[in-house]
Amino acid sequence: MKGKIIFGIAAAYLFLAVIMCSLIRRSQAIPWHEKHSTICHALGRTREGYHMTNSLEAFQYNYSRGQRVFEADIQITSDGVMVLRHDWNGDLGQAEAFGWTQEERGAVTAREFLDTPIYGMYTPLSLKDWFAIMESHPNIYMVTDTKYSPEVEKQFRLFVDTALENGYEKVLSRVIVQIYYKEMYDEVTAVYPFENLLWTLYYIGYPDRGEILEFMERKEIPVLVMPSSWWDGQKQNDLRDSGIKVYVHTVDDEEEARRRMTEEGISGVYTDDILPSTAVQWK
Repeated sequence: MKGKIIFGIAAAYLFLAVIMCSLIRRSQAIPWHEKHSTICHALGRTREGYHMTNSLEAFQYNYSRGQRVFEADIQITSDGVMVLRHDWNGDLGQAEAFGWTQEERGAVTAREFLDTPIYGMYTPLSLKDWFAIMESHPNIYMVTDTKYSPEVEKQFRLFVDTALENGYEKVLSRVIVQIYYKEMYDEVTAVYPFENLLWTLYYIGYPDRGEILEFMERKEIPVLVMPSSWWDGQKQNDLRDSGIKVYVHTVDDEEEARRRMTEEGISGVYTDDILPSTAVQWK
């Protein structure tokens, strides 16, 4: 009898595991931009109110609040390791430990970066760390913010190699590569056949309507991104009925986000604060 009970419990757990895996696969079959209208900017605001930390604690806090699409800033350390940081100029409470002065700032080693808490309390992340988080959280997506680089292929080779060499290739299917200019599409896809890309315009400005529609249709890019302040009646007319999903950044005011999404045709926002449970009411 005891053996039958144990067998029954094991069978029930196996059944639940199969159901959960099936639900996850079914959810991932729906494009991310059809499911999510918030992109959590720089892993979001921390519980204490700090922005732009790209830290473990920022992720944990915002994941617990329901965020599932996380934009992460990526930099390369002086010894060639990709880490999550907006740039090598911002203080983030690390400048003194790095030995920076007002006049001289720049990339530090991976060890220096990872061993120095952000604002004395937050855990810095390497890209390898972030891929491990993605593997353990199969319902999250990453939007890359690699900034402009004259060596895109080299940059993304390091990005992809970080995944491949550490056993994280599967998470690349949930990476959404943010491209800054049209030529970057071919530069990135020459390195790896990423499944998800979006085109952000803040670097090059707003092209004419025909250029946007032709490029996005030809390359099958479904999402266009621009600063919220750029979105106006002319751009609404340009993109109305195009099928393109438009996201704007960075919006932390709920009234602005509500207006953009309910009255002005926006599909979603990059945000430090606005929760998916709030934004879903405006879809």
